Order: sequence, then structure tokens, then C-alpha cells
Amino acid sequence: MTIDYEINELIDDRFKITGLCSDSGGMGRVLLVRDSTRELPGQLALKYCREEDEEYIKRFRREVRLLKRFYGNSKVVEVLYSNTQHEPPYFVMKFYENGDLTTRIDDIQADVEEQENFFNMMIDCISELHSNEVLHRDIKPQNFLLDGDTLVVSDFGLGIEPDSTSRFTSSSMFWGSQGYLPPEFQNGGFKYADEASDIFMLGKSFYVLVTKQNPAYLMENEVHPALFHVIERACELSKEKRYQSLADLRQALTMAYDVIRGRGGPLGEVSQLMATINDRLKNEAKYKSSQVVEFIDKLGLVDEQDQIRICIEIKVPFISILTQDKLRSQLDGFLKIYKTMVESEQYGWSFAEKIADNMQTIFKNKDVLSKTRARAFELAVDSAYRMNRFAAMETCISMVKSVSDDSLGIHVAGVIQRNQHSFLTEIEPSQCKCESIRAVLKSINAKRT
Repeated sequence: MTIDYEINELIDDRFKITGLCSDSGGMGRVLLVRDSTRELPGQLALKYCREEDEEYIKRFRREVRLLKRFYGNSKVVEVLYSNTQHEPPYFVMKFYENGDLTTRIDDIQADVEEQENFFNMMIDCISELHSNEVLHRDIKPQNFLLDGDTLVVSDFGLGIEPDSTSRFTSSSMFWGSQGYLPPEFQNGGFKYADEASDIFMLGKSFYVLVTKQNPAYLMENEVHPALFHVIERACELSKEKRYQSLADLRQALTMAYDVIRGRGGPLGEVSQLMATINDRLKNEAKYKSSQVVEFIDKLGLVDEQDQIRICIEIKVPFISILTQDKLRSQLDGFLKIYKTMVESEQYGWSFAEKIADNMQTIFKNKDVLSKTRARAFELAVDSAYRMNRFAAMETCISMVKSVSDDSLGIHVAGVIQRNQHSFLTEIEPSQCKCESIRAVLKSINAKRT
């Protein structure tokens, strides 16, 4: 059974109903009212629990309690008055005449500046909750109200503190908004929500606001690739693969809009591509070859100092995918850029080990051309020598001793001939498997004696 009121009816002998504000909530209805005592002036909004079931009433009372914790906070709906012991319980708040965020959906979809501004404000609102150890658990565009040029978050019907002892225990009741719910909310898992769950629902909300599509299905062709990557990561089915904090989400969003709005120029595009590729490799163990090709092409266009900075950030998983069939043709172009970084010496001495590990990944792959494998080996040698890093030298020595085929051996022998550093020339020839390498080591040592 639900409770309904009529126009001009008086609630709690004080608030006169002037109209209906919203009837879209699950357990609550929002009415337009005026305070007959005039203590609270102007048009107001009164939300009451229209369900008589005790579970709903408990939920509504908790919403009021949580909202009161944020009294005076400009990012959260403010409770001006409440009576949770009244039948039905209710609270009074400011009337937001511009409605919720969906009323701006056309502007948001058409204007990337509007998108970024509103998305950041949404994050700000939820950050206020998380910083006060409150989870929302029902995030969607309708629960953000327009307050002039800013937003406030509303509808705490499912809000809860992470360590609350009054979590819902009923798994048979449906809570939350379909399409926005993370998978951990299914089968009773709703009561174990955390920050990653709110991040999931923020991602879904972003998607709806830029596409007007059903949030249950993310369609990539509807969204700019840079933004879609952020949304997709936020909405990962496994919470461990999502952004782990709102700060991480905000940073990723900023990088995406650097690309979309052209703020970062070519460097911004390269950085975003690198972040996207690394995220997918880390969280999904997959990549898009077209993105990798685009990354290498655009990396070649940025300034040398930026090339150096980005190459320093490159890790072994990225190097590994370059050795695969679809991307092998990109290796020589990449190594040319990587060489700029190696020769710059703008990295710590211990970083020579990472360079050696990266280059060994290429060197060990037998499907890569021998000439290219030798180029990778030479970069490892150069860095180890420049930084005088013994661990990196040991990696280079191991690479030399591992060579067994003549084609690669000839190229490696040529590298040793050009780079007669002691850590190479002092390798015992008998420990090498390839005749070409044994021969060049014997020749170098014979000349020295």
C-alpha cells in the first residue's frame, strides 16, 4: 500500500502542498510545498516515504540521517527540516527549479566542454560522500540536481557507510537502478558495495549523458575513443580492474579531454594512447593493434624531449606485443625512437636494467628478424655501458651466450665488434654456442695480446 497526498493538503500541520515535483523515485515522492509558518520561505520540495513497509521506512530514515551529516555542504542536497517519526516520515529541502542533470543532456552530448565540466562536478559530489565514508550505491544522472551552474547529489535511499551494521540483508528485493548496477550487486552482493561500485555507476552515467543510450550495453562507436576507454575501464565487470579511486578516474578523464579538446597537442594524444594501451594490457591482457600503430606513428611526431620522457615510461608488456605478428613491422621504427632515449642518458643508472630487460624481450623472440634482434641487443649494450650498470651488463652477456643460430650470431658478432667494451670482450668464447661470436671474441683478444 502506498500513501498519497492531494493538492492544498497540509502535511504535519505545517507544509501546504502546491504541486507534484517528482514521482519517479522508488519509495519516495517529492512534492512542492510552502511552509505555513513562513520560517522557511519560498517554494520548497518535500520528500516523503510513500511505502508503509518497515524496510522502506528504515531505508528512508537512513537517507535523512546521512543527508544531515552534510548540512551546509554545497555539493550535497541540504535538509532544511525533517520529521522521521511522522507517518509518513519526510524531509524538506530546497526546490531545484532546473531539475536534474538529464535536463541538460542535449547540451552535454553536443558540447565537450559541458561534458567535462559536468563529469568533474559529478566526481566532486561523490568525492564528498567518499571523503565522509559514505557510499551512494544508486548513482545515475537523475540523482544529480542542478543548482545554478553547479550540481548537488541527491537521493541517498541506498546510501550507507562502509562499516554500517544496518545493511540490507534481503537478497529477494530489488534495489538500485537497472542498467547502472555493477555485477557485484547481484545475488545479494549489494550489501557489500564499495567505492569501486560507485565508480562503476559513474561510468555508466557518463555513457548515458553522451549517448542517450541504454547503459546496460556500452557501444564504442557512440563515444570518442579516448572517452570510451575511460568509461569502459570504470565499468569493468571485475571491480579489481576498475579505477580504484575517484582521483584516478578524474586523472584519466582529464587526459581523455586533453585529447578530445586538443589541449595537449600531439603529446596529449600520445600520452592518452599510451595510457589506454597500458590499461588494456594490465586489466584485460589484450590490445588493439591499430592503437599501437597510431601510438608509434604519433610518438615519432612529438619533440625529442617528449619522446624521451614517454619511452622511459614504456614497460615490458608493451615491448612484448611489438614482437607479435601484427605489429612486428613497427619494431624498427620504434627502436629508432627508443635509441634517442638510450643515448640521451636522461634516466637513472638503475634504469639501464629496465632497458636491458625490454630489449631482451625483443632479442629472445625468434620470429623477429635477426637484424632487428641485434639492434635491440646493441641498445641494451649501449645503455649498460653508459650507466656502468653491472646487472644490465649481465643481461647483455646472457643474451650473447644464448645465441645458437648463425643468422643472429653474425649480427651479434658485428655488435660486439663495434662495441668492444670489456664486459663483452671478456666473455669466455667456449661458453658461446655460435661460431661467429666465438670467432669475433677470439679475434679481439688476439689483437690485444
